[in-house]
Amino acid sequence: MPPLEQTLSARPLDPRTGETRRRIIETALKLFAEHGFRGVSVRDLSAAAQVNVAAVNYHFGSKQGLYRTIFDTVLDEDEGCFARQIDEVTALLGRAGSDPVLLTAAVEILARGLLGRLSAFEHLRWFSVLVARELAFPGELFDLLYRRRVEPVLQLLAQLVGTAWGQPPTSEAVRLTANVLHGHMASLAFTRPILGRQLGWDHYTPERLDQLTGAVTDLICRAIGLTIPDRSGPPPDAPICRVGGPDLPRVPRLDTGVSA
Repeated sequence: MPPLEQTLSARPLDPRTGETRRRIIETALKLFAEHGFRGVSVRDLSAAAQVNVAAVNYHFGSKQGLYRTIFDTVLDEDEGCFARQIDEVTALLGRAGSDPVLLTAAVEILARGLLGRLSAFEHLRWFSVLVARELAFPGELFDLLYRRRVEPVLQLLAQLVGTAWGQPPTSEAVRLTANVLHGHMASLAFTRPILGRQLGWDHYTPERLDQLTGAVTDLICRAIGLTIPDRSGPPPDAPICRVGGPDLPRVPRLDTGVSA
């Protein structure tokens, strides 16, 4: 995945203001990651980006507007891939009933999407730090992350757990379990260095992502009482999602009859 600087520079901008705008965003990303939102002043940003102190308000309205622009940019780049994965899981759950094959496939797609996304964002280390800060000290951008990424996944996990247990997805036990499972997957973003130290992985290769996704899928299926069927290789026409960069590897998939 190219760095955020390349992603931003690829976007068409007014040539009269594009370079200044880009430089402010690139500088702000690193400063916010290092010092937090409150630890960086507009004067700090302007000095580091070598722009007029009024440039931040001119281009983004405020420091908060600049901060939000960084999040919107990264999430927008990932939106198409994320929406396709949500649609694929929704279609599976809509016709799965109690079929363990289709329910397991839904688990696998959710795990693959999240873990593949974490691998892609590995190349956006500064943005990953911003996400960690929002989770530690929730603010307005936490609400954005929750609404655009967390809530849709939690709703599908609750539907999946409820279906496996024969309970409504709104029950407290189902929602609690869905949150625990989501937390388990999301925590891998912060424990990646530990995993690397234990297994000698300095980065995620397609094969390592396959292993990790398979382990997470198996663990979730066992936790909710699903019998895990044997996996076959991915279909030859399996779509590939992009998160503003190289193709994300697809883990081996079950033949569910649902086209993504």
